[in-house]
Amino acid sequence: MKIVIAGGGTAGWLSALFLAKQNLHRDIPAYDITLIESDDIPIIGAGEGSTGVLQKVLLSTLTELKGFGEKEFFENCNTTFKLGIDCIDWNGVGDRFFESLSGTQTSEWPLDRDFTICSKYGKAADSTANKYLWEKNLTPFLEKQNADNVEPGYAYHFDAHKVGEWFKKIALENGIKLQKGTITDTKLDSKNGELDKVILSDGTEIESDFWIDCTGFNRVLSKSVGSEWVSYSEYLPINSALVYSHQYEEGEEISPATTAWAMPNGWMWQIPTQERLGCGYCYSDKFVSEEQALKELQEVTGRKITPLRTIKFDSGRLKEVWKKNVLSIGLSSSFLEPLEATSIHSSIIQLVQLTQHHLSPYKEDMMRESNIKANNEHFNMMLDEFRALIQMHYITKRDDTPFWKYVHNDLKRDPLVERILEICEYRVPNANDFPHYNGAASWGVFNWILAGNDLISKEILDKSLNTHNFENQSEQVYKHMVKQFGFDAKQHFPHTEFIGWVKDFSKKEKENLDNSK
Repeated sequence: MKIVIAGGGTAGWLSALFLAKQNLHRDIPAYDITLIESDDIPIIGAGEGSTGVLQKVLLSTLTELKGFGEKEFFENCNTTFKLGIDCIDWNGVGDRFFESLSGTQTSEWPLDRDFTICSKYGKAADSTANKYLWEKNLTPFLEKQNADNVEPGYAYHFDAHKVGEWFKKIALENGIKLQKGTITDTKLDSKNGELDKVILSDGTEIESDFWIDCTGFNRVLSKSVGSEWVSYSEYLPINSALVYSHQYEEGEEISPATTAWAMPNGWMWQIPTQERLGCGYCYSDKFVSEEQALKELQEVTGRKITPLRTIKFDSGRLKEVWKKNVLSIGLSSSFLEPLEATSIHSSIIQLVQLTQHHLSPYKEDMMRESNIKANNEHFNMMLDEFRALIQMHYITKRDDTPFWKYVHNDLKRDPLVERILEICEYRVPNANDFPHYNGAASWGVFNWILAGNDLISKEILDKSLNTHNFENQSEQVYKHMVKQFGFDAKQHFPHTEFIGWVKDFSKKEKENLDNSK
């Protein structure tokens, strides 16, 4: 079967890698895969973060592909570790909490004992090892341990441009064909409405059995088959992002965490890559102009900032992410806010679902209505949950600006948010209160926000501990966790030192390669 991917960048070339794996260990390839890449369309963003699903891709899912792995990812993509999100000023100026990528040891219990005890005695994140590593700027790697044997619960920051180029290199080495050009027109089959061919600016016509749309906000292929957009704007208040970057100061440490800093009219992100910080200000243009947003940034950071670009968007998703013979992935399929790295997460989950459950060399099987419907229902459930996850960040005490007053008083509540907040009125939520499916956010992500924004009162924490008979041991358990996690953290490799080692190693490898030519 012939498959064409429209668009490069992270989503396009990642799609190519997942499809390339499907041809491994076959005498005759089952799929003829071509990617159309346009030099006229830039990649969005200079710094990007991921969730833990990318770790699984690098350490297991795609490791059979020649040249692909975590070591190479660090060497080629300005990669750094991500242990969580440092959330600043969300529940009021001066407030701060940490969202860990590592769950607690009791997260699946009827009551997450460790989370509840630490929320009562200190901070919720005291219940996870990542908080201690982040505070001391350490990596998940132990100093006296093989890099192959690492603790779980981490993700990555990286340069999106370099990732796209590295994915491209690996894909081309593993049988993917490249067609350069910009799509200027599409032609549908008059009988069934499927996408039949695309026409490039130089007149080249390309046909395919199945298409993957990775053309970003342009959504060239999905629009051609009539895919409709479902807006989340009544639930999420942000519609603009001012993107910029800046270099590290001399001696500045490279943090193993994303910074999400609440601002007067939205929030600012800072993503530490090896070479620089990739940054942006997500704001609502209903409350602030681009010029005022830039002024706010410069006042908060104390830096002169030169914007790279400003992006306008309507947060939401496609009603049918797979329609006819077109599947949209990445920004073509959906866009929320960068707050929880949902874009690359959802792209990976889509590709896992496609290749493990829906893809077939036999088009008549793949195009069954039940197959398409199952894919779309899974995707819609995931994105709707992410909508609730992001909105939960905005359920705070802040009402110090017109923007925060609107969010506090008038923003429409997501149904899942309302249900979880109602549970918080009488007990601490648990894992069973959230949907379970491949790619779900679930309790182990929501919990940090609920605690950080003081959405679970001390009274409810005490009540839940008493209900589950943990009250008498609470203080002892808390002291033990703090002592043990603090001790364990001392054995881990420093993050800035590790990144320096990666850069030196990469430089020496490049010099050796140049000398051998």
